Amino acid sequence: MKRLFALMLLLFASNLYSQEFKVTVSVNSSKLQGTDKTVYQNLQTVLTEFINDRKWTNFNYKQYEKIEANISMNLDEVVGREDFTTELNIQLRRPVYNSTYTTTLLNTKETGFKFKYIEGQPLEFDQNNYKDNLTSTIAFYLYYFLALDAESFSPNGGSPYFQICLNIINAAQRSSDASWQRSFTNTQNRYWMIENYTNSSYNPLHQTWYQYHRLGLDMMAGESQTEARSNIILAIENLQKVHREKTNLVALQQFFDAKADEIVNIFKGAPANEQKRVAEIMKQINPTNTNKYDQITQGQQSASPTPFGK
Repeated sequence: MKRLFALMLLLFASNLYSQEFKVTVSVNSSKLQGTDKTVYQNLQTVLTEFINDRKWTNFNYKQYEKIEANISMNLDEVVGREDFTTELNIQLRRPVYNSTYTTTLLNTKETGFKFKYIEGQPLEFDQNNYKDNLTSTIAFYLYYFLALDAESFSPNGGSPYFQICLNIINAAQRSSDASWQRSFTNTQNRYWMIENYTNSSYNPLHQTWYQYHRLGLDMMAGESQTEARSNIILAIENLQKVHREKTNLVALQQFFDAKADEIVNIFKGAPANEQKRVAEIMKQINPTNTNKYDQITQGQQSASPTPFGK
């Protein structure tokens, strides 16, 4: 009886404090005709277990603290049941304090991602020792998730995880995958993602995440919307500083991809001076979405509403 009671306590504790992630993994093989689907189903299962059942940090996460994300693969080609080419889609989200709203932190994709998966072979990972493209890439994004999430809750909170991402990058230099390399023709790859966050010239990026989320969105559901919007404007002005330092950074593009609609909906009901300021800055630093930012001063709602547009 004592042994059973102890086991029940252990199971209860494990439900309260557990791994870091609650990631939904999907492997879509609809483009592939006339092949055995079992290997794709197994790939989805082992990736789900690799991500969600493994401990990635030294911290215990409560259930409500788990980081939620989606990782999906749209398979384009499989050669010999082991060599895969896929489109990799990555989405990361974060709850907003005192609200049912969740904000997108990352919404990105990689095309032509190649990896080898041998059915039945366990997935192994070591941040300082490159083993294969699949586990290193997935682990890279998981630590990137941890970094961005931590940045949104505390100033420079993501630094330890950006460093681990850098370790993974360094170990992967032996890979032939160009996404790990310091390429000047592709400045949107994994190498440059981490370069942007570890380059001291772009330090305002770190301030942006904390100001925008913890001092901005997390205050929007209360009675401090004016102060919250002011902090979000400060965050946007930090992005402007980074843009002046260097244009077309992948970190900036990822921020715009995640936040453009949200920014429109936050400020479409704001005072005219705030609307004008935000629209001007966003059109300057993200000109491809100029038409979208015009909606701020026109009072139009964007495609992804928030509960804060008032």
